Amino acid sequence: MDQVTPVPVEGPQQARLRTDVFLTFAGKGATLVLGLATAVVVARRLGPSGQGTFAVAYSLTLLLVQLGGVGMTTANPYFAARSPAQIPKIIANAFWLAAVLGLALGGAGILLKLAAPGVVEGLGWTPLLVTLAGVPGGLAALFLQSVLLGEGRMVAYNAVEVGQAAVALAALAAGFVLADLRLTGTLAILGLGRYAAAAAYVVLLSRRSRISGRPDGALVRSMLSYGFRVYVAILVSFLVIRLDLLLVNAYLGRTEAGLYSIAATLADGMFVLPMVIGLNLFPRVARGDPTEASAEVFRSVAVLYGLFCLASAPIAGVGIRAFFGDEFSSATSLYYWLLPGIYSLGLLTILSQHFAGRGFPPRAVAIWFVGLGLNVALNLAFLPGRGAWVAALTSSVSYTVLLVLHMWLFAREAGGYGAMRPRLGEVVRFVRVAVSR
Repeated sequence: MDQVTPVPVEGPQQARLRTDVFLTFAGKGATLVLGLATAVVVARRLGPSGQGTFAVAYSLTLLLVQLGGVGMTTANPYFAARSPAQIPKIIANAFWLAAVLGLALGGAGILLKLAAPGVVEGLGWTPLLVTLAGVPGGLAALFLQSVLLGEGRMVAYNAVEVGQAAVALAALAAGFVLADLRLTGTLAILGLGRYAAAAAYVVLLSRRSRISGRPDGALVRSMLSYGFRVYVAILVSFLVIRLDLLLVNAYLGRTEAGLYSIAATLADGMFVLPMVIGLNLFPRVARGDPTEASAEVFRSVAVLYGLFCLASAPIAGVGIRAFFGDEFSSATSLYYWLLPGIYSLGLLTILSQHFAGRGFPPRAVAIWFVGLGLNVALNLAFLPGRGAWVAALTSSVSYTVLLVLHMWLFAREAGGYGAMRPRLGEVVRFVRVAVSR
């Protein structure tokens, strides 16, 4: 049965959610622009060869930090939102886990250099050790930033991230001009930037919470138990989203993979909007916001994100030719095949963040395995000997099935599918608030 439609009320929580979404979207946009500027400055300074080595080192850092997170960037805000009294212990656990996991990952990086030097070809021991030294700082910054998310302090959450990117860019530019920095110096500045960000988060967190020095073993176990479920879901979802590119490369070659990667890059940009909305919804659900609050967000996003996706269709080809060149124009048709999946993945991101705020029930984790199995099976069956459009269509089918399964699970909680049916008045009100802020 459908839920009884509640009387719409524009309360402070709904308005605050929209404000935080716009703030975070602006912060992510600024960080992206500063990151692109940094990439340009570094590439011009180091040249093609040095840029390649830098990219290996930087990618290694990102990979190790991603692997070392073990779901704590979701567990921290979840527990902080549900139990603010435990925030001092959560902060202490963040310090200890960042140190222990960072050192372990540093050791793994050294073993990688010894056992498989070809993986980090061209990266000498000095720049490698400088890179690995920044991993604990990167983990600490991510863990502490996520506590601010749990507290709902989005100004601080975004300001430090943007500030870190801006300071790193300024420091690199000054270093290149004044100190003749090369690869190792570049990596050192970026590594120090992570520790500086972690220190800034500590200062901000200490204004509201006493910083405890001792970890809480029982709390760590509870957080790791929750974080592991999230970690598995994130890992499987990553495979669902990224595995098709590897299969295109394996079956169809580098040229088709290159075209497909351009369409996937555009898709990544489209995902930013629902990702930001889901990020801000998550701690509110963890704090106990009713299911109807998530349903209202889903209903509004279903309409507005659909219009956003439709609006991207006529300009995708123009953008691809303008930024990547005419040789990549064939990626436009691949983007069109991906577009239904882009819409579905955006909507299921909202529902997935809702389930994360509800403790990530096992069914919400299992759904992703269904999507992964379907994606792999369809690609293995139909991709060989055909074009990359098969992988794009397969992705759209897989994401749509995942959305349907997420909606089924959400309907069980919300009392029926009617809770997800869009309502024009809510959408108009959402746009009106957005424009007025």
